[in-house]
Parts: sequence; structure tokens; C-alpha cells
Amino acid sequence: MNIPKQVKVGGLSYKIEETEEPILVNNQLCYGLADYRTKTIKLSNNLQSQRVKEATFLHELFHCIFRDRCIESEDEEYLVDVLAKGLHQVIIDNPKIFECKKKVNCNPITYPSIPPDKLESIELRGM
Repeated sequence: MNIPKQVKVGGLSYKIEETEEPILVNNQLCYGLADYRTKTIKLSNNLQSQRVKEATFLHELFHCIFRDRCIESEDEEYLVDVLAKGLHQVIIDNPKIFECKKKVNCNPITYPSIPPDKLESIELRGM
């Protein structure tokens, strides 16, 4: 899996930075961090193998998606982790899954964001 230098989430571009510096959140050493203020996803080079770094990238990407979609949950860390690890395994097991065929239109689909005031009326199923 290739980790890009930049990724767009809901129209916002996040720069991907790999760093040798420790990443600390609440004085706890972390593999990665999504910084919404600076639109940066930081990934530690010191603590992980390439596979773990890929899963960490997806983990932080899901945090950005949750923020873009106005999803707030006490279980966010758990949900993001399960989704990231699950998607990472699917990508590993199916390496050609996201390849575009020449005859297929691979332009991105734009989905509307849900306004925060409408979230209360939406019931999340399967949780």
C-alpha cells in the first residue's frame, strides 16, 4: 500500500508527514496524529513497521473522515481502530481492489456533508 504525500477528505487537503520526532498526545506516545487545525496527518517512523504505518495512516484518515462527517462518539477511538485495521487487511488481501480500469470512469464521487443540526435525527445502525 502506498501512503500518499497528501490526501483529500471532504474537500480539505491533509498533508502527510512522516517524522522521527516522538508523537505525544496527552503525554502518551502514539504511532500517528491527525491535526485538524494544521490539516496534517503525522506518522511516526520510529515505532512501527511499514504494515503498522499503513494501518496507522488509515486510522488517522478515519479520524479525519469522522470529523468531516460530523460523527461524534465516545467510542470513536475504538471504531476508528477497528475500521482502519479491517480496511487495511482487505487492501492487503485484495491488492488490486482500488485499481481503475482504463474504460471505467474513476473520477471521485462527491457526497454531501451532513449538517451538524441534522445529525440528531440520524440513527446509526449496527452499533
